[in-house]
Amino acid sequence: MIDSKIIVELENVVGKKYVSDQPEIQFLYHYDFVTAEPEGICDISIMPNSAEEVQEIVKLANKHKIPVVPWVSGINFGSIATPRKGGIVVDLRRLNRVLEVNEDDMYAVIEGGTTWADLQGYLEKNHPGLRAGITWSPPGTGIVPSCLCYGMFDLGMLGGSGAEFINGLEVVLGSGDLVKVGSCSLSNYWYGRQPLPDLAGLFIGWEGSTGIVTKAAIKLWPKMPFREDFAALGLTIDKGVPVMLKLSKAGLGICDLVIVNFGWGSSVQELNEKNIAKDAKEANMPDFVGLITTQAYTEKQHEAQCEAIKEICKEGNLRVLSAQEGAEVITPPPMQLWGCWNFSRGGGGQWVGTYCSTRDIVKFYNLAREICLKHEKIPQFYSRILFGGHYVVARTNINFNKNNPEEIKTTRALLKEIHEEVQQLGGVVMYKPPKWAVQTYKNRTLPATTELIEKIKKLLDPNNIMNPGQGIGDD
Repeated sequence: MIDSKIIVELENVVGKKYVSDQPEIQFLYHYDFVTAEPEGICDISIMPNSAEEVQEIVKLANKHKIPVVPWVSGINFGSIATPRKGGIVVDLRRLNRVLEVNEDDMYAVIEGGTTWADLQGYLEKNHPGLRAGITWSPPGTGIVPSCLCYGMFDLGMLGGSGAEFINGLEVVLGSGDLVKVGSCSLSNYWYGRQPLPDLAGLFIGWEGSTGIVTKAAIKLWPKMPFREDFAALGLTIDKGVPVMLKLSKAGLGICDLVIVNFGWGSSVQELNEKNIAKDAKEANMPDFVGLITTQAYTEKQHEAQCEAIKEICKEGNLRVLSAQEGAEVITPPPMQLWGCWNFSRGGGGQWVGTYCSTRDIVKFYNLAREICLKHEKIPQFYSRILFGGHYVVARTNINFNKNNPEEIKTTRALLKEIHEEVQQLGGVVMYKPPKWAVQTYKNRTLPATTELIEKIKKLLDPNNIMNPGQGIGDD
């Protein structure tokens, strides 16, 4: 419970309409959208409309030593915005404006609460020649959290993870100070993070525990006149993956390469789990789908690229379907394949999501598959090849009923078991890691590295009010 005098102070910052400590409002902020992580307690919610108001909120929180949790849209995958230790949830949904689009340098400056739907709609209306890389999460997901948490975009082959799509940031630190990082700190242009010291890393991967991003510049890309979407179908993951890796290095204008297994595909189509095979491999069913998107500036270039893609797939014994041939699995962007969380079965879903070496995709899948089947769960596997094939994300999704405590318990145990097993691969690092996974990383890093992280956290958030209980810098 927070003193009523503090509520009045907050109301003086944003107006009484935008502050609430009522239970029916707080309920919206206390839980995660899909995951099985523990619920939190929101004492006060507040909706600022400017960076200056965010500053005043954080300064008040420092004064009274109250936790502050940044929150964007409530589609809280990974439980990162769950208020673990109560306090103030700063709801950024009013900060959802697209402030600038620079067509020459191809970036958009957005506010911290902007969603993919906000940006996509703005670009289609005002800058139809440009597009953003987007995630497979729902359109209402926040762009800034997706970038700060290393999200995977459908232009990932061009740009890498979401963190590499960030040109610059404006951030309110845990101390209440306002900073800008990137070229915007010295220029009116937000074209990039060079050549100054790259301070964006003070906020990337910290899960909101070092500051609240109020503005960000996000890379955009040109819409090419020609594009093609293919689905490459194969019998097993181990035979399909080498073909996808060959495509990633072939220089064929490919902007997106995705690998999914039968379990993911069946869940996306919302088939009845009881009526499908738990393991495609044992049922001798095709277990590999590769999604390939290529683009080109001229028709001849496009034809040559598509021909080469088909030839490489043919050499690898993969069957290729185009969008025109009716492959339902390759929907043109914006592509939102988040139906793997089947809400008709209790709405629960969680993953072990990792960044790893391209050489470990098959090993990760086989380890995770065996553990899922042991727990009688359908393995839902997804991998995206990033930055021209330099690295990948690999993850296993698990469906469960959020209303069933036993299923939640089983899911948590299963996820931990997968995490522990895949550590033997050596190059596997979880993104959006829960607290138990964060601790394992602290035990593995050099002591001086852990100490450096903790010093940075202390410098940026001296009173430890920013999203306490989350992030690698938390005690």
